[in-house]
Order: sequence, then structure tokens, then C-alpha cells
Amino acid sequence: KKEQVAYFVQCDVTQYHQQTALFTAAQKHFGRVDIIVNNAGIAENAPLWEDEKGIWKKVIDIDLSAVIEGTRLGIEALKKKPDGEGGVIINTASLAGLYPQPRTPVYSAAKFGVVGFTRSFKDFGNNIRVNAVAPSFAPTKIIEPIKEAVSKMGALVTIEMVTDAFMLLIEDDSYSGDIARITPQYGISVLGRTVATDKKKAKL
Repeated sequence: KKEQVAYFVQCDVTQYHQQTALFTAAQKHFGRVDIIVNNAGIAENAPLWEDEKGIWKKVIDIDLSAVIEGTRLGIEALKKKPDGEGGVIINTASLAGLYPQPRTPVYSAAKFGVVGFTRSFKDFGNNIRVNAVAPSFAPTKIIEPIKEAVSKMGALVTIEMVTDAFMLLIEDDSYSGDIARITPQYGISVLGRTVATDKKKAKL
């Protein structure tokens, strides 16, 4: 019998009861929760002043509010583990959370929020670590509305580089309240820390 490594649960992260159901399903099917990744995200696809439908509110709901709720539920689940085992929570921020983005100001505001929120858990304790990745533009659907402009900026970060950053923050217990910046030029660089990877060594 093959070990079950994945279980699909449809979840609208803005519906907090669905997030709760997600954690319940993970506990039921795998017996424990060790790692939480808050990764859902969208960006506005029109200038703010043309957004008569209030799409900007949905950007905040998904990119910031849902991350906060996912972290809250994650900490709740990790604190229930026996013997204080703890675990790790990784939030997906963005380079737009470190530097202003005139084309997507609401997305940038939400990601700045994720960065500040994550860094606030630096000394949380309880064997629970909260970190975030902050990648530059990557080849995902979120860049489709601004794909032409992005293509003029140069290389994208690879999905492999982003997953490497996730694994670094998950596996290295020394990272807590840390942000891993990911760029094509400098690879993975954790704010204020020196990072050695197979591809790059950088310090920010």
C-alpha cells in the first residue's frame, strides 16, 4: 500500500470556516499538522481609480486577511501537538512587499502587510516558527495582466528557486520571523542573514 502524500480539499481562503475545515481534514487524513503554507494570492488587474467593482478589497481579503487567519489557525493546530513539538508556518509574500510597485499598489500594500506580520513572530517561541518567502516575478498566472511589462524587466525567478527558498525556511530551525528574498540576480537572500545555496550566496 502506497503512503498517502496528498489529499485535496477545495478551500476559499476568504471563508474562514473553509480554512478550519482544511485543517480538520489534514489532521484526520495524516494524523498531524507540521507545516502550514499560506500561499493563495491574486493581484489587481486594473488601475485603482478604474476599479468600480471594488476588486481591491478582494486582493486584501485573499493576500493579507486570509494569511493572518491561516497563521492563526496554524498556530492553534501546532500548539495542540504533544510535548510541544511545534512546527513551521510559511507565508508567501513578494518582492512587492519589500519595494513599492506602482502598477499594483494594493497588492504591494497587502504583501508589505504579510512581511510585517511575519516578522512580528521573530520571538514567538513554543517551537513554532513563522517565516515568509518574497519572490520577484515568477512564471505564474498572477503576472498575466502585466506580462508584457514584466517581460521588459528581464529574467524571472524560477519555480525551482522559489521552492528552494521554501525548503530552506522549513528545514533550518534557525530561521524564525525571517523573510527570504528571491531574485534572478542574487538568488535566495534572507533579510539580514547570509545564505549559502547551490546556486548563489548573498547577504542583504
